[in-house]
Amino acid sequence: MLDQTIVRVGVRYGVLCGLASFVIIMVLYLMGYNALGEAGRWSYLPLPIFIFMGLRYFKRFHDAEVGFWKGVRVSLSVTFYTALSAAMLLYLMLYLVGPEIIQQHVIELRALLDQSREAQIKLIGEAHFEQAYKELDNLSPSMLATHDFLSRMVVGTLFSVVAAVFFRK
Repeated sequence: MLDQTIVRVGVRYGVLCGLASFVIIMVLYLMGYNALGEAGRWSYLPLPIFIFMGLRYFKRFHDAEVGFWKGVRVSLSVTFYTALSAAMLLYLMLYLVGPEIIQQHVIELRALLDQSREAQIKLIGEAHFEQAYKELDNLSPSMLATHDFLSRMVVGTLFSVVAAVFFRK
């Protein structure tokens, strides 16, 4: 059953976390870093903070006896709205800034693939490596936003379990 309190807490803390993550991405981009690559991982920093803050708020004002599963639901709600808002804002940024940010990311990815060429060929085969190398030209804002959404969900799920264990009764 859908608990409106969990959704409200998720929306409040998730959207704020998504905005904070997007601000970090924008700052990195404006400083000249590739916000979609390795430097963009700094934008995941607010995620555990807001998950813990949202769960603490829920426990303090709505349900002092939070069990593990309810803690996971609250944390996953925060994670979902964080991933959704950050991905939507990233998509808008990529769409408005234009293809130069995507091209910079493709150049960095190609450099990484070139550095580990032998290991990648041994792992996946030369045909798949060449196909992956060519597919980099087809990166779109929607693909990058989808990847950002999914990766935030995976990371947030891990932090959600930890937070739920920490805040359980």
